[in-house]
Amino acid sequence: MSRWGMPAPWSRAPLMLLRRPVVALAVAVGALLVALPAAAAPLFLSSAGNATLRQLVDASCTWQTGMQLTGAVPMRPAPEAPGDPVGRELVDRRVELVRAQTGGLDHLREPVVTLLTTASVGPAPVPDQSLVTLAARDGFGEHVDVIAGGEGRGVWLPDRFAELQGLSVGDEVTLFSGDTRATMPVAAVFRDLRSVPERPFWCSLRETVHGTPLGAAPVYPVAFVPRADLLAVAEDTGASMWIERAVDTGGLTTVGARPAAEGIERLRANTVDSPEPGLFDDSAPYGGAFTSSLADKVNRSELVLAALTGTVVPLAAAGTVAGLVIAAAAGAFWADRRRAELAVLSARGVGPVALGGKAALETAGAVVLGAVAGWAGARGLVAAAGPSPLVTPGATTASLVAAATALVASLAVIAAVAGFRAGRLHDTRPARHRRRARVPWEVLPLGAAVVCWFVLDADVQVRAADAVGTVARIPPRLIVSPVLLAIGLAMLGARLVRWALRRLRSRPRSMTRPAVYLAARRVVAAPLVASVLVGATAVPVALAGYGATVTGSVDRTMHAEGQLIVGADAVLSLRERAPVPPRLAGRASVATRYVDGRLGDTTVHVLGVDPETFAEAAFWDPGLPGPSLVEVLGHLSGGGAAVAGTSSVDIGSVLTIRNQHRELDLLDVAQLPGKQAGYPLVLVDRALLDDLAPTAQPQLWARGDPDEIVAAAAAAGLPVSAVARAEDVQASGVYAGITYTFAFLAAVSLLTGVVIVVGLLLYLDARSRARRSASVLLRRMGIGAGAHWRALVLEVGGLLLAGFATGALLAAAVIASTAADYDLNPASAPGTLVALPWPVFAVLAVATALTAVVASAAAQRAASAARPSEVLRDTR
Repeated sequence: MSRWGMPAPWSRAPLMLLRRPVVALAVAVGALLVALPAAAAPLFLSSAGNATLRQLVDASCTWQTGMQLTGAVPMRPAPEAPGDPVGRELVDRRVELVRAQTGGLDHLREPVVTLLTTASVGPAPVPDQSLVTLAARDGFGEHVDVIAGGEGRGVWLPDRFAELQGLSVGDEVTLFSGDTRATMPVAAVFRDLRSVPERPFWCSLRETVHGTPLGAAPVYPVAFVPRADLLAVAEDTGASMWIERAVDTGGLTTVGARPAAEGIERLRANTVDSPEPGLFDDSAPYGGAFTSSLADKVNRSELVLAALTGTVVPLAAAGTVAGLVIAAAAGAFWADRRRAELAVLSARGVGPVALGGKAALETAGAVVLGAVAGWAGARGLVAAAGPSPLVTPGATTASLVAAATALVASLAVIAAVAGFRAGRLHDTRPARHRRRARVPWEVLPLGAAVVCWFVLDADVQVRAADAVGTVARIPPRLIVSPVLLAIGLAMLGARLVRWALRRLRSRPRSMTRPAVYLAARRVVAAPLVASVLVGATAVPVALAGYGATVTGSVDRTMHAEGQLIVGADAVLSLRERAPVPPRLAGRASVATRYVDGRLGDTTVHVLGVDPETFAEAAFWDPGLPGPSLVEVLGHLSGGGAAVAGTSSVDIGSVLTIRNQHRELDLLDVAQLPGKQAGYPLVLVDRALLDDLAPTAQPQLWARGDPDEIVAAAAAAGLPVSAVARAEDVQASGVYAGITYTFAFLAAVSLLTGVVIVVGLLLYLDARSRARRSASVLLRRMGIGAGAHWRALVLEVGGLLLAGFATGALLAAAVIASTAADYDLNPASAPGTLVALPWPVFAVLAVATALTAVVASAAAQRAASAARPSEVLRDTR
């Protein structure tokens, strides 16, 4: 009987797999493992680009990232232009212009208008401190900590100013600016912005609130009034105006941000860059200026994406190939389970190609389901565990195309392997097959690893053709070559295991412990399967260990570089000497720095520290070369000094500062906290530097959250002139894509581990008939189910643990051969600091043991359920 023009065996094929759910599940899982990495690559790349953009936006002032238009607000027209708008009219027309030209742009928040001027507050018991920076900013009341008041019209005063001048809510004050004065009540008292951690709302006013680092301009407390009152106070002196639109990061992607960036740039061209006179002329009297970095951040995010592509795509290809191995195993599994029917068809002259077509027809439905599940799994995993849950529409389309390609490839591999296996069911294995087994195939990946190491790009930075700059990346050779090396060494290890098991096959074994005897007999009876399982287990363990090591080492090295340049989490330069604030006790230290000393004929920086407290504040990593920081400070306590950055050149030991000379007992070290590029750093006792240079720059070094440190310093009244943060050293997005590369490598390693588990289950199921027969016969011999289960645990667990040990050794070999390349900024100290991922290896060991126990328990349960009569009739 035929259907759809095909003979019955083929027309019924699409429904045949419903009667064999285990085979259908194996085929579907194989297709899933092929489609998942293929579909994940474009989604992951898009996610990484979007995460980089979000990271860059979050790391900078959101107002200056979006749009910031500034200009003066004259209150009277210039004589040469009496018709020009001024005052309130100018403010309103500028706001209307910005709204009209940016109103249709997505991912930008509502415009916020800020007006600034300087005024005196009276009455003032302390008249020399009566000046304030008067501000009118939309929505300011929601972003200050109100201590008292907050209702009604009037001026909002910072608490420290109000306390100094003896003012409280309800008092009448007069604001003076030039010859203009305005009287109003004190409407609220709030915590001074300088005494609380900075909030994103105020980031564009950082210099107004805290002053410019190393700047000489005075910094006044910031007070607030409504816009109309500020314009009235500034009638004589004028004001400055800012119109800002912050970036709305909700749903922000590289594709979605591009139109907003282009619209902002059009506004720039139509305002400050326009050759025609306008409301934002960059000349007097308006003095317009425009700031926006959104376009640069989008370009940099796309540069990171380009840098990632060269490493993510090869890793995805490796994961897809691993999935195709399982798809091939599923095709062989289908042929084994259908061997009775295939034998009949083969006896009637049906060839391997036709049998492969039958396999394709039978498995097509399961393959489609597996591919769909693979795409859905890739989308879900990237959304849940990827750098960002957001992906662009183009990436979604590319992932669908990749999943469809994976579907076709899976079906082709299953059909080819099934047809080949079906055609060989009754054929004698040719002698050339045995000869091929002796060929050292591991030479191919090992040779390819060597070739790729020397051929592939080793540059750690990708440069853009425009002015975007550079981003750091993991060189492709640091990904491709180690993966090939691990695979080649795993194949070599598998060959050695196979050779050893063959030698052990002829050795007599004791039967005093049945479980050990059975496990050993089964392992040595199938040396090929055992060696493949050991090698296949070693690869994901090696890749996971390698990826975790490189990720941790790169992170540790970059963190150390940033910390060593600054010296601590935060270093505050002070205008005058001050003690450590009580809130920072135990994690801060006062130091002094002098930048024009001489050691012999070499200009050096000199850092004077307190040997008793400096270690509590300064950064140090135990992996840094040379003596520890505690040992160096001990040398200082004994009257000595330390120097770093002399390049092992003897430059003398006489320190000269302002024509004063001191002979130092110098300890030459590789690195010191606060050592900056260009000049050696001499570390001395602070008392010595105070004696030689009383005017040296005082500093406060502290560990912890920089915002908390700055707030504690402000609350203690420290005269801070500049703040250096270690976190800012790596905040430019140069290193944004590095972690993403190894996150994807870890995901591929996990996927490879899943492949091994599926392969193990297929291996156990393929040999289930033999185990059922053995279990029945062993029960007849008085050997119970417990002994048989222990034999399974020893058999499977021994092979998996051997694979784990081999993988750990492979990871150690790969790490040892590539560790020197983990430093992405070789020009900066301290060089590579390797971070060994012991927790990762512990988790892998536990996972390996659990896999062995669970798989053995499942196989034992199936074997124990077998009945002698069923075993005798078993023809599957």
